Amino acid sequence: MSKFTTGELAKQAHVSVRALQYYDKRGLLRPTEVSEGGRRLYTAADLQRLKLILLLKGMDLSLAAIQEIMDSDQASRVLGLVLDQQEQRLRDEQAANAEKLKTVMQVRAGLADFATVPIRSIEDMDLIMANKKGLRRIHVSMVVSGLVMDAIEVAALVYSIVVGNWWVFGAAMVMAVIFAALTVRHYFNAVDYICPACSSQFRPQFKQAFWSGHTPKTRKLTCPVCGKTNYCVEVLRKIEQD
Repeated sequence: MSKFTTGELAKQAHVSVRALQYYDKRGLLRPTEVSEGGRRLYTAADLQRLKLILLLKGMDLSLAAIQEIMDSDQASRVLGLVLDQQEQRLRDEQAANAEKLKTVMQVRAGLADFATVPIRSIEDMDLIMANKKGLRRIHVSMVVSGLVMDAIEVAALVYSIVVGNWWVFGAAMVMAVIFAALTVRHYFNAVDYICPACSSQFRPQFKQAFWSGHTPKTRKLTCPVCGKTNYCVEVLRKIEQD
């Protein structure tokens, strides 16, 4: 059977000799042999006991509690219950951390959209997240509406070709133009823009916003407050945030 000196056992368990001597002094480790030179000798069983002590200590149990568990007549059962509780705690922490990670990723994505806008408070962060969700709903509704109108136009075109009545297709095109105009008007009524120069939130004139250069999340506008022209960040209108 393998025998370990204090130093060898400490090395095997990756702890300091001082810590091992303290556990020994507290009675948690009980070497049964002493060398001819008076050195304590530990067995493989002692090594396993030490690893268990370190495991329980890592679970924030006191040394007194660890000693009670290991000296109990029902040590295995008590240890099993403790490990069950620790497993549940770790699973709960894992779920909580996963949710926190999800929030961090969402906030990071939101910050990318608002890179030029100063963030002064937690309320500003909440506003960023609310804006992101609200704008996504608007964009999705526009895409869905556009697909519906495309389907109507295609159906009208096929019908007109088969029947030979082009009035149906013409009427569908007029409806599509009117619908598109109403959709664009609704879109610009639902959004404001934030100037990156002065952080003012404003609503541009329809003509200016319609013809301005833009990216998926910004639009090149002249701020009515500071007068500077920049790519301004698109946000929900203030009335929708109240």
